[in-house]
Amino acid sequence: MRRCARILAASIAWAASSVVPAIATAEMDLPSWTEHVRLSGSADLGYFGGGSGSVETSEGFDVWDARFFVDAELGDSVAVGDTTLVRNMGFTFEWNLVRTGGLANDVGLAYLDLEGLGESSWLNFRVGRFQIPFGEAYKLYSKGYAKRTFVRQPLGGAWWWDEGVLLHGSARNNRFGYLASVTNGDSDFNDEGGGHQLTLKLWTQPWSCLYVSASGLWASEMGDVDAALWLGEAWARPFGSGTGVPNVVDGAVVPDDADGLGSLWAAMMDVIVTPVDGVRLWLYGGHYAIDSRGAALYDRDLTFWLAELRLGGVLVSPVLAPLFVGLRADGLSTFDHDRGYLLDRRYDDTLGYDMQSYIAYTVVAGWHLGDYVTFRAEYSHRDVDVVSGASSLLPSAGGNEDVFAVELGLHF
Repeated sequence: MRRCARILAASIAWAASSVVPAIATAEMDLPSWTEHVRLSGSADLGYFGGGSGSVETSEGFDVWDARFFVDAELGDSVAVGDTTLVRNMGFTFEWNLVRTGGLANDVGLAYLDLEGLGESSWLNFRVGRFQIPFGEAYKLYSKGYAKRTFVRQPLGGAWWWDEGVLLHGSARNNRFGYLASVTNGDSDFNDEGGGHQLTLKLWTQPWSCLYVSASGLWASEMGDVDAALWLGEAWARPFGSGTGVPNVVDGAVVPDDADGLGSLWAAMMDVIVTPVDGVRLWLYGGHYAIDSRGAALYDRDLTFWLAELRLGGVLVSPVLAPLFVGLRADGLSTFDHDRGYLLDRRYDDTLGYDMQSYIAYTVVAGWHLGDYVTFRAEYSHRDVDVVSGASSLLPSAGGNEDVFAVELGLHF
């Protein structure tokens, strides 16, 4: 037995002495392009559930979100003679695999980035598919999943991807900046026949403790095509489309809008205050005007808002720095008891376009388990009100629900 053990140990040692140099040589012989490519990703795994009739996932273990990224450096100092045209170039690609507990398997980000045009900090150019630069909530999606406080995203948080061109820049002291874009304007991947969407966001950070941004958006007539900007899980679409639920307007049932979407505009303001280490207050409010190409009966004005407070454990003791809690109230509403809209796509078969308001109250507690993993436990109560005269006609009078999650969020 001892002789066999000595032979086995000698064999392992010989194999290691042969393999390790081979691995080292292979690493040294890697193609040079691998030095300029970075792979990363994030995922959220845990136990999720909702109340009776909830549109959330049924109670059980789920993969809530999963996405992967490729970032490639494509070159530095592109010049003609002594004149620098572009400081550096890069490409970003996102594989959006899982979202809100469902298999998505589609393209998120896919853009070419040209930084420092003419060596100016004010001129940076992006072309391809990117997050619509409107408000601050879109930063919680894509790569932002790794840094967010809450499990679930705001009900009326403005976001979504669209294809086009984006110009952005800032002062060298990073006190002022802007983002402007021209995109297809439709919600589907690539151009599906919509018009065009223009956005402009101006931001300022006069002090380290205060950040303010103001955003505006305008889109030409979309017709039968859904618009690009999402508010949480809702977006502009022809009134009544995508659901068989009766449309109740001013107390009476009306047919679907046959004329499609007219022009759209939206505006909002975000304020983020961080007075001391461990405290972050985020406030925003906005308005989205959705017009029909036909009767004014189908025009809708949506208001969205949020108040969110994050408190870090460092407020109590440096030892508790990895711990945090968050409180959030947010909502999306028509503020008209007689005229509603589909405020969350997951209610398309139950409440349809008869939703008048959608409000959530959420609390979360979390723990950063090192640099790459975060534990979160979250509870949220949600209230849904429908328009006058709709309750007796709906397949479900639900909408009020309690949802929870206990998850581990990771990124690499």
